[in-house]
Parts: sequence; C-alpha cells; structure tokens
Amino acid sequence: MDDLIKEQVKCDEVEYPNENEMWNKIIRKQQNRNYKTKKHSYKPRIILSAILFTIVLSSTTVFAKYSTEILDWMRNMNRTGIITSLENGFGQEVNKTAENEVGVLTIHNVVSDQNGTTINFSLDIDHDYPIDYADFEHALLKIGDGKEIQMEASAVYNQESDKLVGVLHTDEEIPHNSNVTLQLGGVKEIQLKSIELKDLAHSNTYPEKINIHQDGISQIDFISNDYQNGQYILDYLIELEEPNNIEHAYLSYTIQNEPLAKNNGVTYKRPQPNVIKESDSLEIPKEAVKKLGVYLNYNDTVSYKPQTWNLDFQYNQDLAKQSSFVLDVDKKVELGFQQLQFKELVITPSRVKLYFDKKNIKTNSNWSYVYNYRQIKLRIGEQELSGNYFDDGYLSFEIQELIKDITNKEIALTLKDATVSYKAEKQDKVELTNISDVPQTIKADLNGYPIDVTYYANGNDLIVESESKNEQFGGITQNVIYQNGERIFAETRSNDGVLRTHKQVETFKNINEKDITLNFFLYTVYEDRAKTIILQ
Repeated sequence: MDDLIKEQVKCDEVEYPNENEMWNKIIRKQQNRNYKTKKHSYKPRIILSAILFTIVLSSTTVFAKYSTEILDWMRNMNRTGIITSLENGFGQEVNKTAENEVGVLTIHNVVSDQNGTTINFSLDIDHDYPIDYADFEHALLKIGDGKEIQMEASAVYNQESDKLVGVLHTDEEIPHNSNVTLQLGGVKEIQLKSIELKDLAHSNTYPEKINIHQDGISQIDFISNDYQNGQYILDYLIELEEPNNIEHAYLSYTIQNEPLAKNNGVTYKRPQPNVIKESDSLEIPKEAVKKLGVYLNYNDTVSYKPQTWNLDFQYNQDLAKQSSFVLDVDKKVELGFQQLQFKELVITPSRVKLYFDKKNIKTNSNWSYVYNYRQIKLRIGEQELSGNYFDDGYLSFEIQELIKDITNKEIALTLKDATVSYKAEKQDKVELTNISDVPQTIKADLNGYPIDVTYYANGNDLIVESESKNEQFGGITQNVIYQNGERIFAETRSNDGVLRTHKQVETFKNINEKDITLNFFLYTVYEDRAKTIILQ
C-alpha cells in the first residue's frame, strides 16, 4: 500500500498539532492573571500556540512538597495520565540541579512505566529580553548499562517563577534501579510574535493575498474559505522570504477579543521550501464569521545557547510497573489493503496503549483504504477512554482517573466514522471542452455522488475545481490527465481531503489543448464502518 501511494499519489504529508483547545484554555487562564516578574520589568506577550505539547487542565490536592507555581505548570503542561500517576504516588521525586555558565537546570520528578517516561524540569536562565518558549537541539538520557534514549523536549516561559518550565518525554521506560544521566542543551529561546490581519474573515469575500514583509514572512495567500456544517474553514499558504528564520507560522482566531479554539487544524508538508501550507476549521455560527479576529503568529529565535547541562540521578521507582496491567491480545482488524494485528494491551497509571503490527493484505473488494477513524474508543468496564492512532504501531488512550480492578472488567475497542479513500474506475471521467479563461461548469457522477466540475485557463495552466453537495462525500483527492501515454497530475492542490470537505482546486501546468479528458483518480468518502472488538 505504501509503495502504491508513493507511486500513484503526489500527496502532502500532514501533521496534526496537539490539543489546540487545551492550549487556548491555559492561555486564557494566563491572560486573566496579574503577573509580577522577579528580574525583568517587561510583560511577555501571551498568544495562541498550536505547536507545543499537549496541555490539559486538572485539579489536584496532592504535591504538598511543591510550590504553588510549580504545581500550576505541572498540571497545565502534563497529560492527565501523568498527573494521575503523580497524585497516586507512581512518580519519583528527584529535585536535583545542575549548573553551568548559562543557568541552572532542575529535574523535579519522573514518571516512568511500560508506556513511556515523562520528566518535569525547569531552567533558570538570565535574560534581558522577553521570551515565550524554548526548543532544544538535543535531549538525551543515558542509562547505566550504556543505553541512550533520545527524548522530546519542550518548555514555555513561566512568569511567576521567572523560569523556563517544561517536559521531556520518550516512549521508552527507565528500568528500575538505574543510574541515569540527562544531557540537555542547545537552547533556542523564542519569541512568539503576532500580527493582526484586518478585514479578512468574511463568508464570501476576502483578500486573496495579504502582504506581510516582516521578519522573513513575505505574504499570506488564501486558497479558499468556506462555511459548511457549522464550521468555517480557511486554507492558506504562508510564503517566506529568503533568507528567513521561520520554523513555524500559523493563524489564530478571536471572537470579541476572546481566543477561539480551532476545532481542527492541519499543517501540511511544505509544498515548496519557503511555503507553509495550512488548513484550519473553526466551529462558530455563520453570523459570527464577520466578527472573527484573525492573527498571524510566528516564532522568532532571539537567542541560541549551545551549552549542555549534565545531571545524574538514581531511578528506583518500580511501583508504576508493578501496578501495570498487561494483556496479550490476538485480534485483527482490516482497513482496506491494511490489516492491524493487535498483540498487547498495556494499562499503566499514566496511559493506555494498544500495540499492533501492520501489514498489507490482498483483497478482492473494490480498491479502498481506510486511512483514519475519527472516533477511537476503549471501554474498560464502565469507563470510556478516547484514543488516537499513532503510526509507530499503537493506539494511545489518555487516563482520566486511576483504573482499578481491571482483570474482572470487559475491555472493548470501538472504531467509528471512517474516512475511506477510493480509487476511481476507468469510466469515471469527464470531457473538458472549449477551455478558455471563462469558467465553465459541468455536472458529473462519481460512484453515485454528484460532482460539479468547474474549469478554466489561467495563462498556460488549467484550473479544475471539483465540488459535491453530498455531505457523505469527502472530496476528490486527486485527478489525472493522460497525454502521450504519460500521466499528468496537478502541480498544486488546495487540499487532500483531510479537513476541507466536498471541494478541491487543482492546477495543471502547461496544458495548451482546448479539449481534454479529465480522469477522476482518488476520492474520499465518510463511512461509519463501525467495528467493536472485545479484547477481554
């Protein structure tokens, strides 16, 4: 399947930013506070960010040994499962420091079990300029037996403590009674900047391009905007100048000056080195679209410190592992050409993971491929957990509260709301005649779904817009033109059937013929395809 996709589909890779809504909640919480700084008189700019880590608000009455500000950021920055582990004594306090000429690193605590390791840390660095967060070039755990584990590291600036506070994470476990060395270094201190975009959001009219010309950002090119099914959807390109320092840029939104959480957001792989392609979905009433405030947010690296901190500690907390529940699973689920072979369910105080092996299989059915389920649920007794699919080979479910007495409870996995990709048949095509710069629309039928195809010339290029009013139809992912025995795919596409439904805009380069056959190639359909698998 992977080879087939690589050969036949020129599709972008996509990333899903983590939990925008939760990040917006903590931002609103911070904006409502009156902060006082210890070292500096400036007030850091607090703006929306969709590129950090999962933020979950949780209340707790434990952590008596920690100060109030440390309690707050641990609650706000960690997954609920990590908080649950710490609350119930499954984590280990470390509270050790390491210092170099740049500042002081403190490891506060560690939670490690069969589903991964999370370390809470803070970094006290003197600086005379505002910062919002930090990235790290390297974060490495060295275990006493010589094993090295790469970790993901992220930190935000906490004004109350006047420190960078953050989390380190890996999917690997630290063995009991291990001598551990943490190496953390290469700090990039980053400001998050924001530019208000005036007179942008309107349900029908909006500027196609907005010039920016600031800090290496050239302009924003709006591909399309639309309102459907209670959601306002914007597709856009952020074009960068050369040279630039921009690693990430995105739009955020407000209603009456209050932050508005994205219902969904997708950052596509850059179609060109200096272009960021994005798509945002906002769940708002249609009449509120005109009141929408839109902001361009991007990062600016204000300082780089190459120094490394080395900190040694002993990890001797085995309670989490002893409290883990591991169930061997021998269940299969077919997703079109792919089959997931579930092999192990691991329930720890911090997270639930259902591990699987994936392989391609032969099928006699029509070419179809389920590439996403929008609802993944795991029911353990009466408790239901929402999950996500990870291509690393597991489904992950967040713990909301400690799960007890597992052995006597029914455990069931439910998959619903499948996004299914189909390959069109040979007869699925339309004739585009008398191509000119005047748009023409023809009607077509694709496997029972009505399609409106609008086409026109733009210089030497052919623009094809395809749209369906059927709510079950997710859109045409890709069309193809055959010329002289060669397949010609669109040079650019507005979307890939991921966020935007029903509509696709494709640009075919250097098409000079006035009459041409357009072949439908891949399209997306939303289907229930509900599956329930009893694991225990």
